[in-house]
Amino acid sequence: MKRFTAFLAAALAGFLLRQLSVPIPYMLGGIAVGFLLRTFLDNTFFWPRSWRGLMLGVAGYGIGSNCTPDTFFKLSQETLGTLGASLFTLAVSVAVAVYMHRHTFANLLSSIMGCLPGGLTAMTVLMDDYEEADENVVVVSQCLRLFVVEISVPLLAINLFGGQVTRLAGVGLWDASRADFLSLFHPGWLLVVPVVLVGQTLAKKIHMPTGQLLGPIMITALLALWMGRVPRVPAPAMAFAQLHIGLYIGTMLDREKLLKTRALIPNVLLGSLLMVASSAGLSLLLSRLYGFTTLTAFLALAPGGIAEMCLTGLEMHQDVAVILTYQLVRVLMLAMGVPFVIRKFFKPSGEKKQGV
Repeated sequence: MKRFTAFLAAALAGFLLRQLSVPIPYMLGGIAVGFLLRTFLDNTFFWPRSWRGLMLGVAGYGIGSNCTPDTFFKLSQETLGTLGASLFTLAVSVAVAVYMHRHTFANLLSSIMGCLPGGLTAMTVLMDDYEEADENVVVVSQCLRLFVVEISVPLLAINLFGGQVTRLAGVGLWDASRADFLSLFHPGWLLVVPVVLVGQTLAKKIHMPTGQLLGPIMITALLALWMGRVPRVPAPAMAFAQLHIGLYIGTMLDREKLLKTRALIPNVLLGSLLMVASSAGLSLLLSRLYGFTTLTAFLALAPGGIAEMCLTGLEMHQDVAVILTYQLVRVLMLAMGVPFVIRKFFKPSGEKKQGV
């Protein structure tokens, strides 16, 4: 009963955040409710890890479903630009993490996990494998980075790059909610169930880092490439998954350690603004190299979420296919490549124990 009440409270918080146009509202709502319950009402309250694992599969399917033949065609034409831009953004974030490590109490691994762009879900999964990863540093840094990016990018898009928002007329909250609800009754999206189970099982067998998330991403991407397009996860189902992930993350936070993270705030804020500024500078070069608008390039490189940047581009009549391709390559690089790189330099807890 307590978990059911917590889930309803998180859903309400997520709905309110959604009305304020806050990114990943249901995940943030779950984080907030989970933390408040654990800190002020019941310090034994927890969210089952197995539930979180299944919902990570749904999130992985959602990411992988963005891979289409058009995405891969764009990638083949602009391989140097997409990979170079993604590596540049990751390099800037690592530089910020090193600075934060040297000037705050946060260790290097926690700083890197907290600063990587678009890594809230992936890094909170990866940190389970490392005892030295401070959950409070990672979660707080990622959430702060997300808010800074989601506020600054649209402002720069409008005031610096001349973007103009043209929202669709006649589509109100009721219409959007009704369409979301009806999408649940389209049977095609139930493909997510076998795809998630197969992806997570294969990932577990080959000991893939962050396999609960990465396995479904890879299987779904391959399936989308073969079929041309796979059914998308309806918004209510994705919100359901976000709530479980958020509640699990929220119950991991510790009040005393969280108070210490106040020292990180200036570093995270300045670091996030630096990443946005470097993306703006690189977009000038990229737009001249490939011929699309500077605004399209900026949204493609901005260290924000795929959905938020694509929706911003759609409202400003930019090339959404370009934005999706660059954002997706960075997310896939983060999900697929970064865990292996981190494992190379930092040994997971299990390997340390075996070596003792």
